[in-house]
Amino acid sequence: MDNRNGRKRSIAFSVFSALCLLCTMSCDKFHISNNGELDGYWQLTTVDTLANGNSTDMRETMIFWAVQTDLLEIRDLTNKRPNILFRFRHGANTLTLFSPIANNRIISDSIIANPATLYDYGLSRLTETLQVLHLSSTNMTLQSERLRMYFRKY
Repeated sequence: MDNRNGRKRSIAFSVFSALCLLCTMSCDKFHISNNGELDGYWQLTTVDTLANGNSTDMRETMIFWAVQTDLLEIRDLTNKRPNILFRFRHGANTLTLFSPIANNRIISDSIIANPATLYDYGLSRLTETLQVLHLSSTNMTLQSERLRMYFRKY
């Protein structure tokens, strides 16, 4: 009996070791986010127009930015505008959005070639670099050449 228990323990240890090794190796396949406070779900609350100083309350537009790993999705919860997916790079004081795709799961996602599609979201270029003026666990302020956008985190 003692030999059988020893063999069972040896087999169990071998299986456990193999699983640990597989888990360790598979961790290399997952991309860990280095976005810090940027990751999360943000509501656009206010937009300032830099040219004239006007400020617009945007809370009722229900525009949200969802950020995770290297994808940013701009969502219109009122469904008046298409949801847009971006790749992005986040530096110390910049956020560069690029490669926009209209997220339409019913028909098919499509590459956005016309920057006018982005205007309702405060963006004017297919590759847009925004200044990060403020970023914390609760608030974010981004600025383009034309606009300053304020967000709150959920």
